[in-house]
Amino acid sequence: MKDGFLVLDKPRGWTSRQAVDRVIALTGTRRVGHTGTLDPIATGVLVLCVGKATRLTRFTQEWDKEYRALFRLGVSSPTHDADGPISEISNPPVPTAAELNRCLNEFVGVIDQTPPAYSAVKIAGRRAYELARQGMVPHLRARRVVIHKLSVIRYEFPWLEIAVHCGPGTYIRAIARDLGAKLGCGAVMCSLVRLRVGPFDLQAALRPNELTSEIIALHLRSMREGLIQYSAITLDEAELAPLLRGLKIRCPASFGPVPAGTRLLILDRHGDLASVTEKTPGGYLRPLVNLRSPNAS
Repeated sequence: MKDGFLVLDKPRGWTSRQAVDRVIALTGTRRVGHTGTLDPIATGVLVLCVGKATRLTRFTQEWDKEYRALFRLGVSSPTHDADGPISEISNPPVPTAAELNRCLNEFVGVIDQTPPAYSAVKIAGRRAYELARQGMVPHLRARRVVIHKLSVIRYEFPWLEIAVHCGPGTYIRAIARDLGAKLGCGAVMCSLVRLRVGPFDLQAALRPNELTSEIIALHLRSMREGLIQYSAITLDEAELAPLLRGLKIRCPASFGPVPAGTRLLILDRHGDLASVTEKTPGGYLRPLVNLRSPNAS
């Protein structure tokens, strides 16, 4: 089995772990992981790393995402979605479209967001949802997240459908929770579709229940394709060898004048991704992740 990214359209009711386990069973390799979980209630793009691509998760975690979400106003839930027990709020205020847009605009930009109690965030080695299911109240610290855009697709109380473009680590359920609190009417997330993760969108995604080993091999996306946000250069074997041994090399002049901290993909003579590097203040490239052994050519 080759190395790369597999783009799935996760059905509602499936867990991200189920999708991973299905690919493991079909490929025979245990080197499979996902680049960001989707709750069972959610559908849409779930990107799996296969083989050596599992070593690129530090970069895939930086991908931004796009969603379409359906909220129901006038209710609340401890899980902030329709999978939890829903409580009706007596005589909730009915926000106008103007009030709704004004509130949504307050969430755009860099904000502090507290993860839901029913989430996979770890507290002292345990998942928050495990503590919540035992009746405990996990103490979760707010995290800095970026929301690039929030826009209303349709609104007819109590139903609100929105489009979300956000950075990593954003909980859409938490947007429902916090929006409902600001409006004073409560809100839960009833459905969620992830439309895009980084460079991969829903249009080319595969349904997990339709997978075969042949289909996986045919549709596996290259590791380079998953890191298209970085520039790439090709080095010959002599230039590449020190990097693959973990050493720094002088940044090629062809890379141009770029600041320290800039990342650069190094391709071998076959065009395959061999290393992900970072420019140092001294003008060198240091390897962050090597994807080839020094002896392979």
